[in-house]
Amino acid sequence: MNNKKPSSMIFDLDGTLIDTIADIGNSVNDILNEFNYEIRSTSFYRNNVGGGIRDLLERALPKDHGRPIDAYIEPLNRFYRKNLNKEAKVFPYVIDILKKLKDNNIPTAVISNKPHEFTVECVNKFFPEYINITIGSGEEFPLKPDPKSANYVLKQFNIDSKQSYFVGDSGFDIETARNSNMISIGVLWGLSDEKKISSFSPDYLFKEPLDLLKFLDVSLDN
Repeated sequence: MNNKKPSSMIFDLDGTLIDTIADIGNSVNDILNEFNYEIRSTSFYRNNVGGGIRDLLERALPKDHGRPIDAYIEPLNRFYRKNLNKEAKVFPYVIDILKKLKDNNIPTAVISNKPHEFTVECVNKFFPEYINITIGSGEEFPLKPDPKSANYVLKQFNIDSKQSYFVGDSGFDIETARNSNMISIGVLWGLSDEKKISSFSPDYLFKEPLDLLKFLDVSLDN
């Protein structure tokens, strides 16, 4: 596939732009501790994030926990508020990627399955100059891979989906791209391994952020 110059670029957040696995794991482990359940390892969280907080809780909780999932949401949000951005780090070259897009007048967005409030706070902390639209999960937008959020961004940008890229580290991101007729870029520096994300057949697959930066160097010169 030829490198097509992007008209816009949408990014996943956790595992794509920033490494937040410690904050996420600490927050869920705090709730497990509060209810006297066994905590989970970092590797567990790396293998199970991406589908939203309810999905992660259902995976982390013991099968016989015996409570509705809503019983854990409020305290989990409290713990996540406490841990938010404590250990989160921007991946190498991400700022260079976003700066290059901005310098070339290419609009960008973040779409995350993280709750909207926390998604906005993360983006405002780490990328206040670079992201044009930020969307997290909530009442207005369903979780990825539902294409509603991506379609909304494309409409706001007034850009053809077939010239736009969706970048992410999970199958949810690749499927979102496909569901909204965008070009998909899978990345391996986050929370997914090559075998797992390759099974979703992304249009492009990059191992390091520098690979994406080099890809942009070529496509923007075309």
